[in-house]
Amino acid sequence: MPVELEYDYDAAVASMDIFSQADFDIIKEWTQKLDKSKYVPKDLSDKQLLLFYNACYGEVEKTKMCIEKYYNLRKNTPEIFDNRVLSADDLQPSTEAFMFDILAGNAPVAPLVLHGVVGGGDHHQILDACLSKRGPQPGHIFLFDMQGVKLGHLTRVSLSSLRKFFQYVQEAMPVRMRAIHVFNTEPILDKLLMLIRPFMDKKFFDMIKFHHKNEDLEKFYETIVPRCALPPNYGGSLPDTQTLHKKCMQTLKSLEPYFRAEEEQRINALPDKKREKAMEKAFKNLDID
Repeated sequence: MPVELEYDYDAAVASMDIFSQADFDIIKEWTQKLDKSKYVPKDLSDKQLLLFYNACYGEVEKTKMCIEKYYNLRKNTPEIFDNRVLSADDLQPSTEAFMFDILAGNAPVAPLVLHGVVGGGDHHQILDACLSKRGPQPGHIFLFDMQGVKLGHLTRVSLSSLRKFFQYVQEAMPVRMRAIHVFNTEPILDKLLMLIRPFMDKKFFDMIKFHHKNEDLEKFYETIVPRCALPPNYGGSLPDTQTLHKKCMQTLKSLEPYFRAEEEQRINALPDKKREKAMEKAFKNLDID
């Protein structure tokens, strides 16, 4: 089953600030020469590769490194990157407790709102859906909402998975990360930062901006994300958060064939013995009517 991303490749290339067909061909050829110990699929589509190329600003060696780290981390963090269907038992607590929105609008960067704990296992799934539909972007802004976050939520994320998650975000995620804004900061913020700060380098940590509940956000609207790209509870004009969350869940449900195909592509890229074990595990996770 091919991995089909929905965005328009030609339109994406035409809108990119950096693109060299010669460099892009070098990257494509490089993927064909890698041995299976790198876990990189040989059947990566141009759309998949373009995401990495754009995220690394067209730098060939950085793109290669990003691709290798991406597939290495996805191979070694199955609790986050495998069996990504909404009906899966592992995802039910998060989809029921947290809300996720993929925001639209005419912002110069692509904003995402993630309600819940930074590092939750579903955040990458939302991002993958965004990349499939939007393709390469000049930048992404993550908006985290801490309203209602309790100490018990932190226990849902293991330290090992948290470490891998931040390694993925900082070294392998195929996006241009511009900033992270955390709204409705709660007293638990200090404890959360104690937990996650060791996994963040200085450059990444400096991207994070915190906003308390009663803060005047007028400057944020003027310089970061306009009101037209935000729901009403952030002072915007989009539909309410519950409506956006419901639409987001419908989007993820519709993309389950894509998530399955992407996992199958990664399994097929594994060395033979590891592939057999992964296929057996994947088969057990299939929904059988």
